[in-house]
Amino acid sequence: MIIELGALGSVVNAMAMIGSVIYLALQVRQANRLARLSVIDSLRDATNHFREVLLCGDNLEVWVKGVNANAELTDTERYRWNELALYLWDSTQATYLRAAQLGERYTVRRIAYSVRYASRGADFLVWWNERRERFHPAFVTFVDDHLGQSLESLKGAELMLRRPV
Repeated sequence: MIIELGALGSVVNAMAMIGSVIYLALQVRQANRLARLSVIDSLRDATNHFREVLLCGDNLEVWVKGVNANAELTDTERYRWNELALYLWDSTQATYLRAAQLGERYTVRRIAYSVRYASRGADFLVWWNERRERFHPAFVTFVDDHLGQSLESLKGAELMLRRPV
């Protein structure tokens, strides 16, 4: 009788352990899903906030002038353009690092598109090379991989995700 109760207790204990492991697996899966959604929201929020900043005052005029005719910027405009660019690239880097860590390919693809689009201007490479040391090595590699690449070649391409350390 005591042996039977011990065996029954072991079975109940094993069932409880299995239930706990299943519950924890579901919780981890839910947490990963929420983290991925957070990265997507972060990219949207950063993009929208940058757009809001561009639309304040004459920031848009300075931004467009800097992209199209950087040499014609006054010293004040150049400073403002650099600050706008750093704002854009800092928020892009933060989102990239989170997305790469989570393996969120769709978000990384959107960032690749943004990098390719924003780096089209002839002066961007000079700007980037002067500031690349301030960015995370994984982001620098990502940007370097996409510099000078066409937007069309991104369609259907599988992006290599390098997880930052």
